[in-house]
Amino acid sequence: MSYQYTLQLHSGSFQKSNYTWEEIKAKCEHILAHIQVKQMIIGWNSDPVLNQKLLDYFHEKGIRVLLWFPLLLQENDERELKKMIACDDSESDFCCPTHLHNAHACIALYEKYFAKLPFDGVFLDKIRYASFSQGYEAGFGCFCEECKKQMHSVDIDYIKTLIETHDLRLLRGEYDRYGRYHFADSQVNAFYKRRAQLISDLVFKLAAYFNSRKLIVGADLFAPILAYHVGQNIKEIAKYVDFIKPMMYTHTNAPAAIPYEYNVYLRNFEHAEPFSKHFPGGPLSNKSLRYQMDFIKNVPATVIPGIEINPISGVCDVNADSVKEHLRIFNEFQNIALCWDVMRMDDAILTVL
Repeated sequence: MSYQYTLQLHSGSFQKSNYTWEEIKAKCEHILAHIQVKQMIIGWNSDPVLNQKLLDYFHEKGIRVLLWFPLLLQENDERELKKMIACDDSESDFCCPTHLHNAHACIALYEKYFAKLPFDGVFLDKIRYASFSQGYEAGFGCFCEECKKQMHSVDIDYIKTLIETHDLRLLRGEYDRYGRYHFADSQVNAFYKRRAQLISDLVFKLAAYFNSRKLIVGADLFAPILAYHVGQNIKEIAKYVDFIKPMMYTHTNAPAAIPYEYNVYLRNFEHAEPFSKHFPGGPLSNKSLRYQMDFIKNVPATVIPGIEINPISGVCDVNADSVKEHLRIFNEFQNIALCWDVMRMDDAILTVL
C-alpha cells in the first residue's frame, strides 16, 4: 500500500535549536526523494529565522506545516503556568488544565513567537494529566482548589482514601467501543469522567482560538488503551480537532510509550488483574493493537497513527522490521505519522516506507 506520511521534526526547545537549517534541509531532501509527505509537524523551537526557512522550504514543495506546541508541561519557556497539585499536595511537573491562566499563557506564547509565521495549523501536545510515569500520586491528576471545585459531584475524600490504599476499585471496569473506560465503582467513574471533561473543555477552547485564525488543529493522544486514564476522551476530543495522532509507540522505553506506561500502571497495584485482564496477549500483541485501532475507527476526525522511526540507544530500539510490521498492522489508515524526530531516522527504515 502507498502511504502519505506525516513527519514529526523536533527542531529543539523553545530556547535552543537541535539542528541547523542546512542539516534539516539535507536530511529532508533525502527523505522526500523516497516517500510522499503530506504534512510536517515541527517544533518547538522559537527561532523565527529557522522557522521561516522551514516554512518556505516545505510550502514550496506543497507540504503543509503545523507548529508542534506542548501545552500542559513546562518546556523551558517563559510561561508561568499553574502546576498540578497531586492528591498528597505535592507539585507535579504537569500543569493544571482547569486554570484559565494556563490556557491564556499558551495563547500568549503562541502570539509572541509564532502567530506572524505562516504555519498551516497547530499540533497540540501534552493535553492531558500526568501519567503514573510521573509518580503514583501524580497519576491521578490535579487536586488544586480550582479542580476540586470542578469535582463538586465527586466525593474527593473517598477517592483519596482509595488512592492511599491502592484500592482495586481504581482499576475495575470495562472499555466501551471508543476506548472510554467505565469504572465499576460509581464514584471512581464520576471522578475519571469529570477529569476527561476538563481536558476536553481545554481542547475545545484552544481549538476554537486556532480555528478562528484559520488554522487546522491536530492532537497528540496516548495509545487508545491508555488515553482515558490520563484524561483523554478520544471521541470527545476528536469533535474539536481536524485529526488525532494516537502514539502507537511499542519499542520505546520512556514515558508515553505503550509498554512503559502500561507496566508503570500495573506496578502501582499488588493485584492488577482487573485491568490487565483486558489484554491477555499483552498490550503489544497484534490482537491488542488491532483492538485499540477499533476504538478510533469511527471518531469524528481523521486518525493518523503515530509510529516510532527514530532509533535511540537505550530508549527506542525500533528497526526496519518493526516499522514494516507496524505498517502492516495499520494498513487501513492512509496517513501514518513518523515519530517523533525524523532527523534520527536511518536509511534502513526509510527503505521500507
